[in-house]
Amino acid sequence: MNINKDNWLSKNVRPLVLLFLVTSTILLIFIDGIFSKFNVSDSWIGLLELVLITVIGAYFGGRSFEKVKKTKISSENKN
Repeated sequence: MNINKDNWLSKNVRPLVLLFLVTSTILLIFIDGIFSKFNVSDSWIGLLELVLITVIGAYFGGRSFEKVKKTKISSENKN
């Protein structure tokens, strides 16, 4: 098995997790809102803030870190 071989899942796991968490959180908020005359409780707001800040921050922060690291490694290999 070649570890360096890319496949679809390894390239898309972070975007899929991001999409799932954001979609499911928003869906749960709307479901909760439907049954309570759309009065979104504070617990959902706190959960949404935590999930979005963590996942989006980790996703974009991780991508930026990988790009900087890749650029640094390729520039070191040229020298």
